[in-house]
Amino acid sequence: MATTNPRINITVSNEIAAILSETARKNKKSISKVVLELIEWAVEEKEDMYFSGIADEIIQSNPKFVPNSEGIWK
Repeated sequence: MATTNPRINITVSNEIAAILSETARKNKKSISKVVLELIEWAVEEKEDMYFSGIADEIIQSNPKFVPNSEGIWK
């Protein structure tokens, strides 16, 4: 099956390969699907940590309350 999505080749240890293989077997998925799901999860986690850091900085800066959205644009 041809695909237009980019392909990425990686080399993993035998231990990681075995874990991925077993996970795929238990979930009745291909190894590549399991790896893709893990990568997507990791990217989302990384994104969440980034935005959480920004929110923490804003909270620590003692922001002033804006009663309505009109006040944000002034």
